[in-house]
Amino acid sequence: MDETNGLRLIENLKKNPEKFGGENQYQLLEEYFHGLSKETLRDLLGYEDKHIRELTLWIISELGETTAEDFLEEAASQMNDDAPVIYYYSSEIVAYYGTDKYMDDFMRVFVFFEHSNAKIRALSMYNISKLTDSRIKEAYAYSVSNKILGDSHEKGLLSLIHINTLTASDITAMLNSDDSIIRKYGVIAAAKVYEKYPEIIKESVNSEDLDVQEYAKTEVETKDKIAQLHNRWRNRKRKH
Repeated sequence: MDETNGLRLIENLKKNPEKFGGENQYQLLEEYFHGLSKETLRDLLGYEDKHIRELTLWIISELGETTAEDFLEEAASQMNDDAPVIYYYSSEIVAYYGTDKYMDDFMRVFVFFEHSNAKIRALSMYNISKLTDSRIKEAYAYSVSNKILGDSHEKGLLSLIHINTLTASDITAMLNSDDSIIRKYGVIAAAKVYEKYPEIIKESVNSEDLDVQEYAKTEVETKDKIAQLHNRWRNRKRKH
């Protein structure tokens, strides 16, 4: 393919990373979908500028499994960055696709529950909430076999594995736990059973645990927006 446009966009990104966004970033993503060399992404991840690395990690995550697996080593190396967006995309890539020699890096996603930066703790919770059932089971099995995560994480993971059998009392007990890690798993569980027990996540917006409170607020707002969109669509359908 002709890479002229893609390479031009990359040069513009390097020259003025803070102003490169919006339509430009989507155009660059499109160039990669059309065959622009992925090795240019490896080059961009070597830059010190955080805006360049943020955008590059976003592109890798958007390109999907095959590309993400090729960049697991680079993504894992970015996970300790103090910029929340860089942490988020690098951890997302590792959380979704990190197997075999990257399982220890996958475990780090859970460890970030206790990060000193509240934004990174929140993003860690969000990443874990999006994991498939199979990935949660892999995390639990690997942790137990290799004694990596503590009891609190393993109890929390077991709760997510058995999410369909948890009662409202089970989840409320997690949210009221003295253990902050258990509380985090509790609010993730509450979001997952929203359709069954909507009151639990709604009550969690008043939690004294600020991490739980913020996560619950975001989830409730998202659910409300989805419900509003659904109602608009249903009302329009009735009119027609």
